[in-house]
Amino acid sequence: MSTHPENATRDQVVALLALYGKWQRHAIGESGDPRSTRLNWASESIGRTVLSFADLTCDEARRLIDGLKASMGLELTRQPQPWRRIRSRERAQAAGTAGRKGASASLIQMTSPDDLARINEALRRLNWTRDRFEAWLRSGSSPIALKASGAILTVDEANKVWWALKAMLRRSGRWYPAPIRVCSRIPKQ
Repeated sequence: MSTHPENATRDQVVALLALYGKWQRHAIGESGDPRSTRLNWASESIGRTVLSFADLTCDEARRLIDGLKASMGLELTRQPQPWRRIRSRERAQAAGTAGRKGASASLIQMTSPDDLARINEALRRLNWTRDRFEAWLRSGSSPIALKASGAILTVDEANKVWWALKAMLRRSGRWYPAPIRVCSRIPKQ
């Protein structure tokens, strides 16, 4: 498995260029080639040589954007829940249809931390304790009630549980969509 950090998104690069341009207009006495000045600033800010904003990682771009916003007194936007982006069309199709009646996939996907985080967020909104959730999983009204362990191991099971919890959230008036993500990975600290 590759541990290379994810490159900055196009939206991050565009935001970074716009914020830097706005910041530079108010900066004192920077002269010379604007591009090299911008790249020198980025290199000094993150502590490595930057040849292009497109070479930045997602986390580096976020740190530069936050630094520019902070220096201009703008509100920092933090994304509380970064969801993963599935890069394979077949895997995305399988993840989206896993657990539906009549849907079958050639590959079985194990539950990811993102799937479990989505379920935990629903439990938080419902104000359920872990004990109440586990009791519901073992009950006859659970979508995976026939499983002896009640454990959520596959995307199929996670989707079934998520859809049931989502229906409960809608009925209780606590449903709202997840925020839009900027990065698809949680940066390592």
